[in-house]
Amino acid sequence: MKKLFSLLLACMMLFLTACNQTPPNETTTGNLQNQEQPQNSELKDTIIRNGHREFIDLPSRILFECIVPEGEEYTFYYSKADRKAYVYCFDPLCDHSGKCLANPRDDKNIFHSELRSTFFINNRFYVVADYGQIFSMAFDGTDIRIEYSEESYMPQKLNYNLWSQNYRAYGKYIYIPTNVDENEKYNLLRFNTETKEMENLTEKTGNYMYPSFFYNGKIYGSDIRGLNWFKADLEMKNMESIEELPVSNQFYGSVFFDCAYERIDSKTDKYLGIETYDMKTGETKLITNEMLELEANRYTIVAVDENYLYFYQYKKIPIGTYIDYKGIERKIYNTNEGKLYRVKHDGTECTLIYDNSNFEFVSLEAVISGDQIIIEGRDISVQDGNVVYNHGIKIGTIGPDGKIDKFENIELVY
Repeated sequence: MKKLFSLLLACMMLFLTACNQTPPNETTTGNLQNQEQPQNSELKDTIIRNGHREFIDLPSRILFECIVPEGEEYTFYYSKADRKAYVYCFDPLCDHSGKCLANPRDDKNIFHSELRSTFFINNRFYVVADYGQIFSMAFDGTDIRIEYSEESYMPQKLNYNLWSQNYRAYGKYIYIPTNVDENEKYNLLRFNTETKEMENLTEKTGNYMYPSFFYNGKIYGSDIRGLNWFKADLEMKNMESIEELPVSNQFYGSVFFDCAYERIDSKTDKYLGIETYDMKTGETKLITNEMLELEANRYTIVAVDENYLYFYQYKKIPIGTYIDYKGIERKIYNTNEGKLYRVKHDGTECTLIYDNSNFEFVSLEAVISGDQIIIEGRDISVQDGNVVYNHGIKIGTIGPDGKIDKFENIELVY
């Protein structure tokens, strides 16, 4: 994402006149697994870990990027009201090919850095660029602003990225770890989205950590190598060493959920089940393979809601054959059997809710929206001796019995 200052200013003017149909405001509530921290909120006993995601889950919409059948890639938002996905552009006359908010390949697009660098704070999107700039815009793409920039950070003067991409947001703040500076030192910056002030917390306190998540008004993270763990107040004034924490991308409330395994040797892991770690109590529990009534395989937890974990297992199985370009018969494999399970947080009532060996889950993340589950996947078939994949963002309906009959391509409107 290498935007020049002058090009961005031109882009701002184009957006102000193009995508100009304003949707309603958004505020964020509920579980903070895929969405952003509410402004000035300190939710007790709630893990806040954002960044590194495939979806941005807002109360009325879900943002994601998707390749359409014509081969073009656009940013879409899924409307929870009518259950359709609309291209992220509010100009009915736009063809989305050039300077359009929905076109992620336009290097002047504010979403070009992917959604992992995007935060939704006080009803505005903030995008952090690794060369030292921060942009923001209104929900509909209007009112694009350069929130932070220094002349010395302009990309034409750099041959490396100034900032790491491990950004985290808490309340009105965005925490930004830097790459090594001219003094061979790492720094942790903090940007205040209200005052537009950028603080160098390491310079002020002498403390540094690579931020991982927030809990009860504290920052938790590690050193740059991930070998030593710390927690600190939000200003980094008081930092203390702690034991390494079993952090994962899936959590609910105060509890992390992850695959549990033992390392046998450099090439072999023994999979034990699903591990839970509660930040509130410090207690670790194991949901064993026996409790789940499943064979030992690697678990990929894709979503957690108020009641359940949703997961699949890595298990490579042959599902058919095809003839390659040399005329040799080859096997087609599914890496997770096309099976999706759900289980209660305490490890009870593990249920196979979807089973289709000709469907493969390819995403590490899903979103639960009411009785809908949204995930990236693909149908696999053989036609005229060739393997055919129907790849895309899929949506399934969870029935009253907890089962999903089918996953279909999400309806795209563009």
